[in-house]
Amino acid sequence: MPAPTNTLLIEGSFSELADEFAQYIDTLRKEGSLQSEIAPLLEPIRQQEQSEEEADLKQRDEVLKKLVGAAAVLNGAPEKEIIPSYNLLVHLIHQSSDADVFLPRICTYLAKPITTSPQFGPTLAISILTTIFNTLSTNDPSRYHVLLAVVAVIRQSGSGYAFEALKPQLATQLPTWLSAWELDEEETQKVHLAIADAATAAGDDDLAQTHVVQALQTIPAADASKPAARELAVRALASALRRPTVFDFTPLTASDAVQSLRSSDSILFELLEIFTSDTLDAYEEFIAANPLASISGGVLAEAGDALQTKMRLLTLTSLASSAPSRSLPYTTIASALRVPASDIEMWVIDTIRAGLVEGKLSQLKQEFLVHRATYRVFGEKQWAEVQGRLMVWRRSLEGVLTVIRSERERFLREGVQTADQEVAATQGKNGDKGRSGDRRRNQQASQPREVEPVAE
Repeated sequence: MPAPTNTLLIEGSFSELADEFAQYIDTLRKEGSLQSEIAPLLEPIRQQEQSEEEADLKQRDEVLKKLVGAAAVLNGAPEKEIIPSYNLLVHLIHQSSDADVFLPRICTYLAKPITTSPQFGPTLAISILTTIFNTLSTNDPSRYHVLLAVVAVIRQSGSGYAFEALKPQLATQLPTWLSAWELDEEETQKVHLAIADAATAAGDDDLAQTHVVQALQTIPAADASKPAARELAVRALASALRRPTVFDFTPLTASDAVQSLRSSDSILFELLEIFTSDTLDAYEEFIAANPLASISGGVLAEAGDALQTKMRLLTLTSLASSAPSRSLPYTTIASALRVPASDIEMWVIDTIRAGLVEGKLSQLKQEFLVHRATYRVFGEKQWAEVQGRLMVWRRSLEGVLTVIRSERERFLREGVQTADQEVAATQGKNGDKGRSGDRRRNQQASQPREVEPVAE
């Protein structure tokens, strides 16, 4: 949706354009009251423009109050005239003393159906709202109202294509926008809930769940027990339990509003605790005592199969994370999940696909070899398990280090011995050569010399 901030340029003075817009409104309404109504207000503005005096912004605001008040009729304008007429009005509003006073009302109009174009109305509205959004500075709080209007149009139209076009902006820019606009908790919550509703209408239940939880996190601790907070907490919790892709309930248990359900909806909160850290046995005992249709007005009445499936996956995850030898026999899995032996591998594969465990199935040994498992909760017991495994790892590394040192010392000893042997061998050869030379010299000395006679 949003593009780089730009400027909307339309030729003409404020008085000329305002008179032209009023005339157009009168044409749509088939009466001539608005143009005559603003004529006295435009006269001093026209004189200021002719004499090039500084504009009286308050006088312009009075004109705009009447123009904006009558602008709802634009939703019934001919299709090809809707965008130009709204652009003209937005141009006039930007010449007021405070555009933020008028733009929210324009957004309200555009969030309603465009009656003359049922098919392309949402596209026209989003186009106009995008123009408004991009003519505002990045930190202008009016962008908040524009975004809400865009999301409302998408939700009402159920346009998956429009929502898909908006999603990248929400993923990358929404946190920056919310920070720049300096919204309070209530306004931030309103944005997240609007996005959640639009995501649900577009069929993106995972994104809807994400924004419902983010809306829940905006509730101050002091308001956690109020009816509105309780309603949102129940909605977020029920959605998380039903969603087949949600296995981490930490963001919910960390919420003050959800914690307040201990007193207002104790049975639902007990169910949350089971999904957080317990197993299938505890879940089945709970359901036997508390039918889903009786929990918090039946918010989970139709979710029985989904809940049981999720509980089996979580139970297998707990088994894998607590297996001392990192090996789970098929019989143990079948007993814990209450499934026939023929279905064990299917459940293990489903748990792997959910990203909860990693490992290898061994049909020969009838066991699941666990490579990694997700801890559902991480408390004192889990820290003790991690400590125990680290100690085993440490002892193993110490053993490896001992072997390495021993081998290193042996290698050095053997190296020294080899070097000594080489030196000794070298010295022995040199001694043999010396003794041979001495023998040759002795032999030469003992032999008689022949002396030639000299004549006198």
